[in-house]
Amino acid sequence: MKFKKLLFIPLAISVLVTTAQTEELKPEIAKQWLVAVEGDTINAEDFWYVYNKNADPNKIVTQDSLNSYRKLYDKFLLKVQEAKSLGYDTTSKFIKEFTGYKNQLAESYLKDKSVTNNLVKEAYERSKLDIEASHILIGFNSNGLPADTISAYKTAELVKELADKGTDFAELAKKYSTGPSGKSTGGYLGYFSVFRMVYPFESAAYNTEVGSVSHPFRTQFGYHIVKVHSKRKAGGEIKVAHIIARETKEMSLEKKAIAKKNIFEIYQKLQNGESFNSLARKFSEDMLTASKGGDLPPFRAGKYDPSFENPAFDLDSNGDYTKPIKTVYGWQIIQRLDRSNPKSFEEVKLDLKTKVARSDRAELSKTYVLNRIKTDYNFKEFRAGIDGFYSLCDSTLITATWKVPREVNLKEKMFEFNGETFTQLDFANYLRETLVPKRGGDYRRLVTYTYDKWVESLLRDHEKSQLYIKEPNYIRLLKEYREGIILFDLSSEKVWNKSVTDTLGLRTFHESNKNIWQWDERMSGTIYKCVNAETAKMVRKYLKKGKDDAFIIEKINISSQLNLRVDDDKKYQAKDRNELEGKTFKKGISKVYEKEGSFIVLKVDEVIPVTNKRLSEVRGSVAARYQGFLMNEWLEELRIKYKIVYNEEVFKQLIP
Repeated sequence: MKFKKLLFIPLAISVLVTTAQTEELKPEIAKQWLVAVEGDTINAEDFWYVYNKNADPNKIVTQDSLNSYRKLYDKFLLKVQEAKSLGYDTTSKFIKEFTGYKNQLAESYLKDKSVTNNLVKEAYERSKLDIEASHILIGFNSNGLPADTISAYKTAELVKELADKGTDFAELAKKYSTGPSGKSTGGYLGYFSVFRMVYPFESAAYNTEVGSVSHPFRTQFGYHIVKVHSKRKAGGEIKVAHIIARETKEMSLEKKAIAKKNIFEIYQKLQNGESFNSLARKFSEDMLTASKGGDLPPFRAGKYDPSFENPAFDLDSNGDYTKPIKTVYGWQIIQRLDRSNPKSFEEVKLDLKTKVARSDRAELSKTYVLNRIKTDYNFKEFRAGIDGFYSLCDSTLITATWKVPREVNLKEKMFEFNGETFTQLDFANYLRETLVPKRGGDYRRLVTYTYDKWVESLLRDHEKSQLYIKEPNYIRLLKEYREGIILFDLSSEKVWNKSVTDTLGLRTFHESNKNIWQWDERMSGTIYKCVNAETAKMVRKYLKKGKDDAFIIEKINISSQLNLRVDDDKKYQAKDRNELEGKTFKKGISKVYEKEGSFIVLKVDEVIPVTNKRLSEVRGSVAARYQGFLMNEWLEELRIKYKIVYNEEVFKQLIP
């Protein structure tokens, strides 16, 4: 679903929003009309609700803040009125999309807050520890026969027994594991923390003692056995910098040898006292981080491959760095820059709630709600009817050719719910409607699975039908979804898509405003980055003699590939490259200058003066400004077309 459609509306949609200020609205004005658009009215209570969803909760409501929001709200109302007038809320596309949003909104109410809160607290406690573990996966076909599951479980039990007797776990993983890490790393996973694994796996790891092997447990992937090597106190996030000499499997042996030689040369420079930051800027082959001295964003355990991550976390103090290490990324040197303490529960509570809602553990909350619904509406199953149904089934269920047996009395009860009885015939009809051909499997498992889903669907659909009564904000949120969808679709047609497809209008707009998009003065030529001043002077000397780059590189890099690096045949603005910052260009060979430890020589073939950028060079930026232009034009048309009227007396009384 495309929830991004709703993000542009100045109405944040969330079932978690407080309504404290809404409750403070004076009762005598809450139901009075406040805004009227073409005969449709909005009462003060509904306006107050959406205002408070967008207001800063830390700021006091003032007349100025209300007036400012009113201007935004007017634009919103004008566009929504236009969308309704054009029938955007009656199309089949809208109905399909709105139904999807409605179902997803209803689902958000079918979760138990107490279960969620407990899961959030559990996640926080687990986040205090990093787990180092290996695992063995015994996979099986999820659509297979029960015998397949039993066979996998018996294999898992055998592996557990062998591990308990002292057989090397890594060797067991290589022999028995069907997981991708089994053969390559002996099942070793490195360190990980909360949310890095599926919930059953995470729970098994956190509940297994150090040095012990878990009992076999099942996930959607199969049966697992986990061995916990160690548990360490989580150090929060770590921030590191790195220098990398890249090495890939596709490289020739010669290039691999050069990468290794380069990293050890860089390491020797570190040992000789040169700064890590400077060496990263000059020599690291990670173009995204080299200009920042090799800095990487902060990360927790489990973010990167263990070959990189474990040495990083092993560094004791800020400023410490590793020896050259071989990782999956190449040859690297890692320096620790900072390591933060774990944050308090209050600091991470909202983030954990989001992660819990998005993870597989959210199913626990759904299960709890399902059981509550059963209790609330006197759900009762009849085992005779359930067990007896299997005698009516056969393997034609797998091929989806099964027919509802008409010669048998199917009036036997299967369950009762909310005063209504559901019989074998009800289930047989549902089962027949949902059948699709399968490649294999046990038809009895299919019956059990379908029955459970049938019951769950009936219970949850009933509870959703009660939301209009039980949840006051549900109707408001549906209104926001409805308006959000039609507003997005109409805005796309009038503004966003038009800014892309209206090539003539875009070209005309660019031509009328071309001075906004300009190239600074640029150079066309080559940048030579040298390891020291003497090397740079030698490069400059060769250039003056007319030697080409191949000759110069061969002469300069005899002793080390780090001596000279060449960036050629490009056009550069001074602000494009760190080593060009503040430079003005002059045709010819530049003097040697130093920039952050590197010594630079420029060969400027051409100085390109300040020029306007062509539309093809700045189409994205022009389109963005053109959108704003189109939006303003459209709003002016709507202001003429529709009239918005406020009940000013009521509006003045909105201040608590």
